[in-house]
Amino acid sequence: MTDSDTLAHGSSFTVRRNSEGITLAFPVLRAPGAAIGLGAFALLCGLMPALGLSALLPLENANAAALLSLALIGGFAAPFILASMVFTLLAIYLLANSLRVEISAEGVRSERRVFGYITRTSAIEHSEIAEVEPRISARYQNVFSSTPRYALVAKHNTERRKDAVIAEDLPGQALMIEVRTLVCAVLEIEIIQ
Repeated sequence: MTDSDTLAHGSSFTVRRNSEGITLAFPVLRAPGAAIGLGAFALLCGLMPALGLSALLPLENANAAALLSLALIGGFAAPFILASMVFTLLAIYLLANSLRVEISAEGVRSERRVFGYITRTSAIEHSEIAEVEPRISARYQNVFSSTPRYALVAKHNTERRKDAVIAEDLPGQALMIEVRTLVCAVLEIEIIQ
């Protein structure tokens, strides 16, 4: 493909023309700010209970009071350690996932990959699309930027579970409107305000 095939692009995605319509590509490492924020929070969630428990270890005299203190503090620390692991996995997921969406007059086909392995595919036919809805994507927001980040979702006529993500991590309303206009033009559907 040449540069003339590129219809829109940002730091986290490209939109290219193909023979049947357009392809939107959202590569890995596109949201490092959000992933770093989650990673820092995971570190704090794990560090605080680890410091508290380390103050009790090693048990020099294993009496009942010391063991009871360790059990009680360990019980309070366990949820924080679990939260630390969950937030670490979320940060890794944000860094390692990619999305590729092919849009044509027939409909939308998408493929999500994590570490290069396909984890989810979805398809929605043109006749099943009610609208292309913009949503503010909470997982890509961060405290260091006031620019809202949007996702575009092809809404299914009847079943919510069949909705398909078309775009994600679009910084700013102007870019979201540009990409949404391109998508709706290819799908030949009216933009609902």
